[in-house]
Amino acid sequence: MSNFVSEIDRLRSVTLVVKDLSESIEFYTKTWGLHVVHQGEHLVQLRARGQEHHVLELHQGSAPGLHSITWGAESQDDVKRMCERLKGLGIVIHFEPHELNDHSGGFGFAFVDPEGRIHQVVSGSKTHTPLHIESLADDACPTQLSHVVVNSLDIAGMTDFLQSVLGFKLSDSTHKMRFFRCNNNHHSIALADFGSVSLNHVAFEMGSWNELMFGVGRVKLAGYPLQWGLGRHGPGDNIFSYFLDPNGLVVEYTAEVQQITDPSWVPGTPEQWARPPERMDQWGFSSQPSDTIKKAMSGQVGLSGKISA
Repeated sequence: MSNFVSEIDRLRSVTLVVKDLSESIEFYTKTWGLHVVHQGEHLVQLRARGQEHHVLELHQGSAPGLHSITWGAESQDDVKRMCERLKGLGIVIHFEPHELNDHSGGFGFAFVDPEGRIHQVVSGSKTHTPLHIESLADDACPTQLSHVVVNSLDIAGMTDFLQSVLGFKLSDSTHKMRFFRCNNNHHSIALADFGSVSLNHVAFEMGSWNELMFGVGRVKLAGYPLQWGLGRHGPGDNIFSYFLDPNGLVVEYTAEVQQITDPSWVPGTPEQWARPPERMDQWGFSSQPSDTIKKAMSGQVGLSGKISA
């Protein structure tokens, strides 16, 4: 258990590698509801409806998957202090704290976790005025990045790292997953025992259950079938709906994520969250996840989730 307050105060963005940048931009803007804020020859940054400069960055590459995770810190002093603390613990530093020259700006550094993932910690990035929705049917879009789930081959080791090194708090555990928070959100990152070191899924927060439903409808009408959901999770108490993007990566619309404000919160145990295999959510409404999405969540990135014309 950590005995200090983490310098990290929020999840800012994730960077994904995609095979076809143009196709991915088409999906994440016209279908998923994000907005381009910067585009280069081999990368693009996309914003949600909230203030963050971007919540998703896409890089052109041959092997789709997770490139890096970016966290927020309140000040440059927090960034510097965290970097020095991590160096003192023997954590590999990917780059030292400095003024960042990318289009989101800010001051940050990057480190490598025990399983080789790159994490950036940034303060002072550019922000936006939140976008206003004109029409739910056409414009329902994510408000922010909700969480990222990664598959791990060393759940115990990564749990210790997230708690003792980064200062995150354990919110709940199931037989396959552990959920960690860096603020009041039930989880900003979770570890999944799916037999690989890979991306499990990326979740985007919708402003309400109603907005989530309009978004799900838009994605389905664009030819991307719902792979799992609709339902309400146990840990996190959030509504969920899962799709596959054009690269076979798993993305989620979620809403109503549980807020943990009680400092005496006791994490739920796998025994407490156990349920029959046929009951995939609290409501008992959700269908079983598709075989395709189960493979994708385990890191077996395959074909697009879109129905061929």
